[in-house]
Amino acid sequence: MIGANIYLLLFITGIITTEYQLSKIEQQWGTHKSVYIGQLIDTPKEKEHSTFCSIKLLGQIESGKTRPINKKVVLYLTHDSLNSQLKRGDKLLFYGQVKKPHNNGNPEEFDYAAFLTHQGISGTAFINNGQWQVIGYDSTRTLQQIALDYRSKLLEKIKTLGFTGDEYTVLSALVLGYQDELSQEIKESYSISGVSHVLSLSGLHIGFLYLLLNFLLAFANKQKVALISKQLIIICILWAFAFLTGLLSPVVRSVIMFSLIALSKMRNNQPVTLNTLAIAAFFMLLYNPFYLYDVSFQLSFTAVAGIVIIQPMLHRQIKTTNKISSYIWSLSSVSIAAQLITAPIVIYYFSRFSTHFLLSNILVIPLVSIIMYIAVITLSIGFIPPLQSLLACLLQFSIKTLNGTVTFVEHLPYSSINQLYINQIDIILLYVILFSGILFLLKKRKALFILLPCLLFFFILRTQRSYQLQHIKCIVFYNVRNCPTVHLIESKQRSYLFSAQPKNVIDKLHYATNRYWNKLQLEKPQIIPCNYKTQNLWRHNNIASFEGKTICMINDSIWKNKCSNNPLNIDYLYLCKGYKGKILWLMPLFNVHQVIIDSSISEYRKEKLKNECTLLGLNFVSLSEKGAYQIPL
Repeated sequence: MIGANIYLLLFITGIITTEYQLSKIEQQWGTHKSVYIGQLIDTPKEKEHSTFCSIKLLGQIESGKTRPINKKVVLYLTHDSLNSQLKRGDKLLFYGQVKKPHNNGNPEEFDYAAFLTHQGISGTAFINNGQWQVIGYDSTRTLQQIALDYRSKLLEKIKTLGFTGDEYTVLSALVLGYQDELSQEIKESYSISGVSHVLSLSGLHIGFLYLLLNFLLAFANKQKVALISKQLIIICILWAFAFLTGLLSPVVRSVIMFSLIALSKMRNNQPVTLNTLAIAAFFMLLYNPFYLYDVSFQLSFTAVAGIVIIQPMLHRQIKTTNKISSYIWSLSSVSIAAQLITAPIVIYYFSRFSTHFLLSNILVIPLVSIIMYIAVITLSIGFIPPLQSLLACLLQFSIKTLNGTVTFVEHLPYSSINQLYINQIDIILLYVILFSGILFLLKKRKALFILLPCLLFFFILRTQRSYQLQHIKCIVFYNVRNCPTVHLIESKQRSYLFSAQPKNVIDKLHYATNRYWNKLQLEKPQIIPCNYKTQNLWRHNNIASFEGKTICMINDSIWKNKCSNNPLNIDYLYLCKGYKGKILWLMPLFNVHQVIIDSSISEYRKEKLKNECTLLGLNFVSLSEKGAYQIPL
């Protein structure tokens, strides 16, 4: 009963903590545009179509009075030369409609609204040119902003040492957690090779630093007072390192975990246990329960748990007397344990499994540890310029070797299995299968009664899903801003994209559709040219017919002032940005069954088109409100 009551108390504590965090984020926003005052809390970032700004909203101006608001929001400013002059601390007066974070509604798309909520963001707004201005500047800085300023100085220092291109971006990511300038090619190479985790400054890197400090202070292990002093020094240095990396959330979480490990080792130098890991997770989730939804949190704690549970069992299976082979097997067993236990999470989020992870980790992990150690020393000895320059050359060579190694593994045959898809139920089943399988191998025969039913259930689910994929013929109107596209799906092997902007359309759709395409196991879609015809599909200019359904995409005024004695039957009239006329003007040309209003159309135009559809008695779908529109065939 005592144990049950403790669990109940912790469960209720979790509910209360989560509700408290949500209450600080939630805000009822108006349905119309208004004037707000906010302050930039981070340096603006240039995106493809806008400038991304993190804002602390200070108040809303209504009838000449300012109503205080203390919430974090995200502003997307349309591109303008003035955007480059914005800096952290600027106070902005802007006019726009702040909305609660929402998703685009594409099937299987990343839950961006939940992501922003878990980051403490209460709302988002798109602000046009001329609807904002800087009204002041506040030089006050938070502790994290001070830390980020120091990180910026270190980044500049790295540049002055002669690092450019991929060497600079990889070193910045490895040592300071700065990933903004990493190229897509580098990210893809590291992902395919199974070592993308080294580019994210977190538990692995803090672990290297912890091991280095443990080694340097190994002489203080004999006496109790010396051991306690050693661990306290290690904790202080770890937090100093976290400060220099800008107090990034993954780094802070990792430092908290290793700080608790250091505290636990004050007692007879005990090794890391699951209890130590659980205590670290408990206090971090007590502080912010939304850490649980962070991918780096999940991977960090799961990987360490795998190393604590699985690695010792693996290591005992092969005994070696040679020091080199013993080191290789120790590194391999750690890599296998971490990869095994994190594989379901990695597949769920990234739809990929790297088959050469063992080889890449054996080659890359030692290189990363060397780079970390050299980089820390190089940045610490600025008072000895000749030695610093010498170490910088060695560091540059090490990073080139690291990138070359990753590229080598990437281009090996069958380096990764892509387009994998699993859902939450699959993850639970895979973990039950994994741990019951481990117990069975450890001669816990009763685990077979759990292993076999779970395996059977897992294969039944996969078989059912494969059967459903035999009947996936449909038409999908995706809700991807500034990329009006219709996906005509005939089968897993054959599908087509009907787009007004065919150039790089697959790349533009990738973020929104990748997981959905993986779920359907679709091969790369074919982009339909302007004039195309097969048995079930034809396209002429911006009119296409698929399986007897006709779609007309209107994105210009080519049909204006035209009429026909025999109006064409159109199942779906797809109105996109570029058409500035009325629907009524199209009636002499088309007999329309349903109107699809694309999200690329402005809010003002969208409301006018919706009202016109109502007056004309036409069925309509607004993609920005309803999300992607799927029509089974």
